[in-house]
Amino acid sequence: MLRRCLRFTILIFVLGILCFLLWLNVRAYAAPRGASARGEIAEDAIAQLTNIERRLRAGEGADMQKIFPEGWFFSHALFGMTWVNVGLQTRDENLKRRAAEEVRWVLQRMDSPEGIGPFKADTQVPNGVFYLGWKNRLLGGLLALKPVATASEVDLFHRQSEALGAAFRNCPSRHLDAYPGQAWPCDNVMALSSLRLHDALFEPKFGDVIASWVDYTKQHLDPDTGLIVHRIDGTDGRMIIAARASTQVYILALLPELDPVFAREHYALFRHHFVQDWLGYLPVREYPKGKSGSGDVDTGPLIFGIGPSATVVSIAAARANGDVELAERTAILSETIGASWTSGGEKSYGFGTVVVADAFLAWGKSLTPWTPVPESLFPATTTTWWRWRLHGISVLVAALAVVLARKSLRKLKSK
Repeated sequence: MLRRCLRFTILIFVLGILCFLLWLNVRAYAAPRGASARGEIAEDAIAQLTNIERRLRAGEGADMQKIFPEGWFFSHALFGMTWVNVGLQTRDENLKRRAAEEVRWVLQRMDSPEGIGPFKADTQVPNGVFYLGWKNRLLGGLLALKPVATASEVDLFHRQSEALGAAFRNCPSRHLDAYPGQAWPCDNVMALSSLRLHDALFEPKFGDVIASWVDYTKQHLDPDTGLIVHRIDGTDGRMIIAARASTQVYILALLPELDPVFAREHYALFRHHFVQDWLGYLPVREYPKGKSGSGDVDTGPLIFGIGPSATVVSIAAARANGDVELAERTAILSETIGASWTSGGEKSYGFGTVVVADAFLAWGKSLTPWTPVPESLFPATTTTWWRWRLHGISVLVAALAVVLARKSLRKLKSK
């Protein structure tokens, strides 16, 4: 009886390995159309948005708030920004109108107690640069969709932009606080991108603000990587935390709108220091190669140094910088290990349990510049036949598993 149980266990274990390898190899061809190239909408974007909308209206944003401080806000803001991406790229007028309606709903929610709650402490701008920067960017995105805008929407965009512009001009470090005494460059990039959008939609006013920020930032880069730092002392510009991937991916998703040349240089450094080749997939390390550290509330647990959140958001950074290779491979990876599920016109990942993760993926797979940015393609760094490498290694692993299983079964039989 014991030998039978052991034989059964060995057979089930080997069968599990073979099924996993088969799944891995089949899903290597599962990238949704349009998920990797700028100017295209991922074919599953609307199904994802439909799923996210239902869950947000049911209150799942509150669950995300329990995971990290901006969970509610990220879930809603990314949902709205994804609709802007869709609206800017579609020719379907009904879809464009729906996009404007959804964005207006998100903007209303941002002013609710749940939306504004974590950001009540004023810094250089009301509720901090994180809150105002994201809100202003989304409001500008609504106006970029060219709906029948109300006078109050246009006036609010002007007033918020003026407040941000004045604060940047008066700040010696060119970096505004998200919370009192705490400044992150990624939040400032979001706010500055809203000013660039203002200049594209209306009379240009904030070119000097953006140029000043870029010049200052270039003089205060991480000395080890040459990248924009993770966290900065907003008073004197001193680096507090060196460059990390969890903020690089946000910065690089928007930096081309501020300075395309700086963005290309920066993206190449990011690829060099943070992106690894794992069997043709291109996951993102949280810390630069050769360095290690622990995860935190923003990154979640790291897996052999790989940051799951940074890897997911890297799709947005890749699309923004013409890196079709990384965007496609990561989209495939999300389909392979992301537990995706499609039913009833909806699509979700992670068994439908983390709506903010769905929002990040939808945003990344639909991202497009909201202001004119020159087209550029980042050169591929791996072979085009990467799948065959995966197939070959899988065959070797499968063969090894079968051989070892047969040897084990023979030993059991001989006893």
